[in-house]
Amino acid sequence: MKYIKIQNNGKPKYLDKKDSQLKKGWAKIKVMCCGLCGSDLTKIFFDREARLSINKHVWGHEFSGMVEKIESNCDFKAGDRVAVQPLIFDKSKEITKAKSLGKEYDGGFSEYSLVPIKNLIKIPNDLSFELACLIEPVAVCIHAKYLAEIKRDSKILVIGDGTIGILMALILKSFCSKVYLKGKNKSNLKIVSEIGIRLFKYKKNNKYNIIFETVGREQDSTLSDAIEFIMPKGKIIVLGVFSKDYVNKLILRNLFFKESSIGGSNCYGMKDFKEALRFVKNNKNKLNNIITHRFKLKDFNKALNVVKDKKNATIKIIITNK
Repeated sequence: MKYIKIQNNGKPKYLDKKDSQLKKGWAKIKVMCCGLCGSDLTKIFFDREARLSINKHVWGHEFSGMVEKIESNCDFKAGDRVAVQPLIFDKSKEITKAKSLGKEYDGGFSEYSLVPIKNLIKIPNDLSFELACLIEPVAVCIHAKYLAEIKRDSKILVIGDGTIGILMALILKSFCSKVYLKGKNKSNLKIVSEIGIRLFKYKKNNKYNIIFETVGREQDSTLSDAIEFIMPKGKIIVLGVFSKDYVNKLILRNLFFKESSIGGSNCYGMKDFKEALRFVKNNKNKLNNIITHRFKLKDFNKALNVVKDKKNATIKIIITNK
């Protein structure tokens, strides 16, 4: 089985290994596509400690494929087209104890992956495997939407022009009309405008009820912007993945003075995942526009070079086995 190993230095290596033995309650999936997530990129480029903690496993948690082998007494059969919900909870269902395919278990940057049967969801024949990879990040955004307790008349700012930022804005736009996106990549923002999302324009008194931060990494400007632009009694929801143990400097007095709050968004449930599938099915045309690059598994390093280049629009990169 061919797979990608992320080495200690963050560089990918295309290798071969024996298939893992199938366990009861799990299915063998032929991976067709796997999305390259912003959290993967944070680990590869910035977070050596987090990178080393999962270097024994195959990365990739946004994936879709076909059932290759499965128990006979379940709702799936060989040949079924599926998307994979990667989170694996223990009996407590506590979010901080959730494990994941692509982290504690082998994930989707490979030809085959073993997946718990309960983590599979069937996808229709008219939904591409590429779009099915977006179900996972859409579920992330849907979970954050519920945490924010949005009202129809809420004025909302999304900070970040990557996959999560754009998906967040699209989902919110289907619920309320005052949704704006703030980003830096001009090529990405052109696509944002083309799919009907309004762009942020700086005005001295331009404030928002709810702000979603979707950038993370090792910087503090996006959270500082969120504190600046939040209304009194507003709410900031952080989806961006910051490097482990990264410490940034924020002027928290300005947040507390407004009696505003800041909180994180982590994980999601199968209910969110199923709602995400419906959203992806109903918005195929717009979502196809944010898949900007496709690379074969063996060309994984080319995908990372595109991310580093930053010259052209780079939103969602899909790694394929097709």
